Amino acid sequence: NFEMKIGSATVAGLCVLAASAFTDAFQPAALVKARASTRSLSIAPLQVATEPEIASHMDSESVVVPVGKFADKPFNKVMAANRSEISVRIMRACTELNMGTVAIYGYEDRYSQHRWGADQSFMLEKEESATPISAYLDIAQIIDIAKKNGAEAIHPGYGFLSENPDFAQACKDSGIEFVGPTVENLNTFSDKTSARAAAIEAGVPVVPGSAGALNSAEEVEAFVEEYGLPVILKAAMGGGGKGMRVIKKKEDIAELFESASSEALSSFGDGSVFVEKFIDRPRHIEVQIIGDGTGNV
Repeated sequence: NFEMKIGSATVAGLCVLAASAFTDAFQPAALVKARASTRSLSIAPLQVATEPEIASHMDSESVVVPVGKFADKPFNKVMAANRSEISVRIMRACTELNMGTVAIYGYEDRYSQHRWGADQSFMLEKEESATPISAYLDIAQIIDIAKKNGAEAIHPGYGFLSENPDFAQACKDSGIEFVGPTVENLNTFSDKTSARAAAIEAGVPVVPGSAGALNSAEEVEAFVEEYGLPVILKAAMGGGGKGMRVIKKKEDIAELFESASSEALSSFGDGSVFVEKFIDRPRHIEVQIIGDGTGNV
């Protein structure tokens, strides 16, 4: 006796095909046509497994979930205040918990998947001269959309407004739950210069760096005179590599300071940068700390 099962490669191929068809359904015809000649797909043949092989991968006992044992959904409707992949993940999690979802998108993202994966989606308005990213930094507009459409919570994803204490405070003032740290925590850690100060106060070793945000390239030059090169400029209010510049030559200080500050402003709505001694190829150890807001950490 034997049973037939579809191999994992086949399932993956079918998923890719389905995702591709879904994406093409909402793409301009010209884009779809341009890609059509270059796309190829290979699906693995069906694999045959014997009954013992199948049985070995299955639990010996069935799992029965009694009625009423499912967790209550935290909110009725959640807004994903972000774009692209992270918004898709937020909405998928909300859907699995039976919560309604709201998406926001800029004009440039009107064909993006995260717009179509939500129960509701709303385009963000911006000035014609503004950058595409600026729409996702408009706190007042995002809060207004959330309130008008009954979003009980806002998940900021990462980047953009996720570490902005003003956004968290605006949510709090509007009676909307901010899915993230408290305003107090963000005031301490969203600004990397204040986070440095907290680390120093706690006795944690830190590399040499400026005490706060810098106002001019001359301040960078003064730091270099004391600590030498290379140094690194970092966005005070952001992360992910945005607003970061490594300075290896004194003659590059002014240009890279302006470049880092400009990128920080366009990415996070704040052009503040600070400087640290650059450590080349350090060993990076990161610890994730998660709290549920009720004292469990």
